[in-house]
Amino acid sequence: FFSSRRRHTRSLCDWSSDVCSSDLVAGVQAQLADGKYILDFNKSSIVWSAKKVTGSGHTGTVRVSSGVVYVKGNAGITGKVKIDMNAMAVTDITDAGTNANFLNHLKSPDFFNTVAFPDAMFEVTSVQVVKGNNGTTHNVTGNMTIKGITKQLSFPAKITGGGNQIFVEGSVAVDRSQFDVKYGSTAFFDNLGDKAIDNIFTLNVKLVGDLKK
Repeated sequence: FFSSRRRHTRSLCDWSSDVCSSDLVAGVQAQLADGKYILDFNKSSIVWSAKKVTGSGHTGTVRVSSGVVYVKGNAGITGKVKIDMNAMAVTDITDAGTNANFLNHLKSPDFFNTVAFPDAMFEVTSVQVVKGNNGTTHNVTGNMTIKGITKQLSFPAKITGGGNQIFVEGSVAVDRSQFDVKYGSTAFFDNLGDKAIDNIFTLNVKLVGDLKK
């Protein structure tokens, strides 16, 4: 997510330096045209991973149900991503019965209580151009809502644009204990031993948005 009223693709930052001038930063942001970008849920994906404190864990997906990003020149970027928690899937358990039991537990009140809270939401509040590791280009800050609880979080992202599209890739670390996801959490229970589940789970996000004409 990045912004400017100008569009050009010339070289903009000397990445051997830790600091870009304001003109260079504006140039990086200029890869996107102003306007409203609608997220394509068929091309967007979110892969989750979680683990026990012993190291073993599970992976799966959740579905982007809708989303929009507004690019407004010097006013910056806003946006929202809505996640369908009932479309959660487990991808690492091959036995159908075991997979179904585990998935139903994740959807239960022990974890995300998807009957009562069918959607999660992330609302972007600020985006900064930064020099990051592993190709990241920006730092995204926003409000994450899970189980009706909203907390601020930030994550590094690789954001590119062109051809009337926006592309966002990032890895988001979420502390489930902040969202009342208590099962197996040392934040709520003592003496769990090797049954304790790490409070941090990760969302590997890939978003594709199309400029609305």
